[in-house]
Amino acid sequence: MIELKTIRTIAAVILAAFMVLGPLAASGATLTMTIATNNPTYTGTNTVTITGTITPAPTIASSVVITTKGPMGAVDIGEANVATGTGAFTYALVAGGNAGWVSGTYTVNGTWGAQGNTATATTTFIYSAVGGGGGGTVTVTSTVTATTTVAQATTTVTSTQVSLTTITNNVPSSDAAALSQIQTELTQITGSLSTLTTAVNTISTGVTGITNTLSSLSTNLTTLNGIGGQISSMNSAVNNNQTYVLVVAALAAITLVLEL
Repeated sequence: MIELKTIRTIAAVILAAFMVLGPLAASGATLTMTIATNNPTYTGTNTVTITGTITPAPTIASSVVITTKGPMGAVDIGEANVATGTGAFTYALVAGGNAGWVSGTYTVNGTWGAQGNTATATTTFIYSAVGGGGGGTVTVTSTVTATTTVAQATTTVTSTQVSLTTITNNVPSSDAAALSQIQTELTQITGSLSTLTTAVNTISTGVTGITNTLSSLSTNLTTLNGIGGQISSMNSAVNNNQTYVLVVAALAAITLVLEL
């Protein structure tokens, strides 16, 4: 009977020690965390699934704080519950859900703490904003300037600039919609360039007309120079005729005197 009581006493002491020292032993254990995403790359509006484990598994309810950061800073912060039996956790977020989602490399950081222990882990993935929401931007700019100066007339066609931004930051869109928008803007640019081409052609026609006018004036001046030469010849002829008349008159006078 005494031995039975002694065994019960020893068992009670061992159980009490386990209950008291168990959590202390757990708090002094080294815990590790793993974390990963379901894909290495994502494009447009897409679901990113993050999974991981805490080892050894915690014996009380706890959670992992998951922070996702990209080139523009943090784009998502949330919590994932940790299973007490397995230490596993799962978290999902939507890529391209706000203006911070721009193309680049993103870092996922997991931080856990419970029972006097902490654990952290990180992983990365690549995100491309082209073809989805996010902050992707496409800008097309066209500038044309034409200036013509002839004599006293100056014609200037001022520069025309068309700038556009497609693929908005907050509203997801498909590749087809983005390409359609770009095509529409390019069509507008082509129309502007066509208008400028027409204006330049008009200027060219005016310049050609002015050139023809100047050519006609040059021809007229040449003709006037020829008339001047003819007038000079006529003056010379008149002078010669006057001299002839004077000689004849002088001879006639001499003849008359001799006859007398």
